[in-house]
Amino acid sequence: MITFSKLDNVKQTAAEMRRLVETYAGDIGALANLPFIIYYKLICALPYVNDPRGVETVSRPAFLLDPDYRPRDCDDKSILLAAWCRCNGIKCRFIASSTRKNRKLHHVFLQLENGIFADATYKRFGKTPFYYDYFKKITKICPISDFF
Repeated sequence: MITFSKLDNVKQTAAEMRRLVETYAGDIGALANLPFIIYYKLICALPYVNDPRGVETVSRPAFLLDPDYRPRDCDDKSILLAAWCRCNGIKCRFIASSTRKNRKLHHVFLQLENGIFADATYKRFGKTPFYYDYFKKITKICPISDFF
């Protein structure tokens, strides 16, 4: 069953992302047994597809793991990483950021409780979740959820 909720701002989106992780983390099944870096690379390899113009979507992990499922953008890949963390008892939170001059938030990634950032969105992140060149360009960064 697919449900739809109107997501008007980053806080609403973050709350829905967290709900999806807390409710459906088990969707990742045996993938939860993989070491994080192997799971991370699997999520990096999933095709990135933008949300439809003017619409913010987030989905449960079962849908996002289907290689043919669309859309799948930064918030969706963050949900998948957070689901692994949830299944493995590792606290994490969602972080929003901007690299734009106007500082408008446009990107979401994960922060693990130990402070490590993990972003499975861009191909350049595929080798390691600890890619910091992106972070040099950030003009605004803010947590959009508590650790959970």
